[in-house]
Amino acid sequence: MKMMEQLRALPKAELHLHLEGSLAPEALWRLAQQQGFPLGLDIFDKCKNLYAFEGFGGFIQAIKTASQLLQTPADYAFAVSELARQLQRQGVAYAEVFVSLGILLWRKVEIAPYWEAIEAATRTAEAATGVRMRWLGDAVRQFGAEPFERVVDWAIKLQSSFLLGVGIGGDETLVPTDAFVPGFARARAAGLHTTMHAGETMGPASVREAIELLHAERIGHALTAAGDRAVMELIAATGTKIDSCQISNAKTGVWAAGTRHPVRAFFEAGLQVSVSSDDPGIFGCSLLDEYALLHEVNGFTPAEVLQMAGNAWECSFLSAAERSVLRLLPPLAAADAGGD
Repeated sequence: MKMMEQLRALPKAELHLHLEGSLAPEALWRLAQQQGFPLGLDIFDKCKNLYAFEGFGGFIQAIKTASQLLQTPADYAFAVSELARQLQRQGVAYAEVFVSLGILLWRKVEIAPYWEAIEAATRTAEAATGVRMRWLGDAVRQFGAEPFERVVDWAIKLQSSFLLGVGIGGDETLVPTDAFVPGFARARAAGLHTTMHAGETMGPASVREAIELLHAERIGHALTAAGDRAVMELIAATGTKIDSCQISNAKTGVWAAGTRHPVRAFFEAGLQVSVSSDDPGIFGCSLLDEYALLHEVNGFTPAEVLQMAGNAWECSFLSAAERSVLRLLPPLAAADAGGD
């Protein structure tokens, strides 16, 4: 398809990616072999079956298990390298990637060696693939407010050209949004960018709270906002950006696959919305699959799909000058490699 050929060659940005969820079954199997087959993962098929879950609860369990296989700084460096190659194959020139500082803190490991490994692997991957990755320190919502405060502490310490901001993912039903107000205020005051998963498994009030209480710059998913005119108007008035992840939403059961996804309503309302693959290893998908779905299921014309690709750059946390430079890069060397 001509549109997909254009998209593959076009330097693209992806903004909603989780490092822990980027591990494909093959990567899980390699880690399991190195670690002596933990968690009962003693054959490759068990790594594949880990991702054969149902519902949002099954997804939470799958990403929890995948995260447990990232044990050492070297494991994180391996994951960074694997992700860079995945992105290169799709012609993704720039990605903003969540790494769960919250899980590392929960494990009570020393953060610094892990971050040093991630930072070194980021430099190496960019030199090898041309893919620029920047990082968002992620917290686990169900862990609560105090662990998020510690994520913010570390994000402030690590703030650099590689770490741009903080976010919260996980189960939005378990801890009220207002618990995170102090942490978000501290992050903003330190110059960190902010993002929040909301409206994925709860109603539009969750999105409203993320904007009005936390002043989040970007909202991950925001699905249920599409059914609330007042919240849609709030998103437009505040210039809040939305990360849509269609395949993720289908796999976790929060959106009925084959029906019109709210991304269409966001686009038609003129909101600043982009698409991302979220957890491509777990869901077996890619950014290019997301763009194909826009066209095949959600009624986007080829021109509108290309417009969505441009939106991703505008929704990023890059400066205008950085966006201009990266958007004009030539196609990445392996962008025409098959498979994705």
